[in-house]
Amino acid sequence: MKQYIEVGYALSNRVKCQNCLQNIVKDDIRIGHVLTRPPGFGFDKKIWYHLLCLTSIKGDRNQDLDIVNIHSLKEGDQQKVRQKVDQIKKSSYQKKDQKEVKYLSKQEHFQNYVKIQKDLHFNQKLRQQAMFFQKMDQTDEQW
Repeated sequence: MKQYIEVGYALSNRVKCQNCLQNIVKDDIRIGHVLTRPPGFGFDKKIWYHLLCLTSIKGDRNQDLDIVNIHSLKEGDQQKVRQKVDQIKKSSYQKKDQKEVKYLSKQEHFQNYVKIQKDLHFNQKLRQQAMFFQKMDQTDEQW
């Protein structure tokens, strides 16, 4: 299923933003996430957002999506859309970095756990050897 982002001015005020659930006012900038379907399986699905309500742009398997019809906007509005997209991309990269840090901390935690378990196992072996030698000393004393 192909996906892309469609940008444009709202043609009427009948479409609702999927984030805030408020109507998008006529002639406001709207951003649509379009999911295309193969021929014969119905219409394409468009999910519309206000420019300020858009929080993430993710395609299938977290790939970036193409932005369509951006040249139909006024120059100032094109800049707003580009700034918003750049801001979203930066925040998504920061989230990915945070996830990696969390993963590394879990990995370090696991390594510490394994180290502690090895130390406990080693200490247990030392105790067993000490008990064995104590028993040997006791049996030597008895002879």
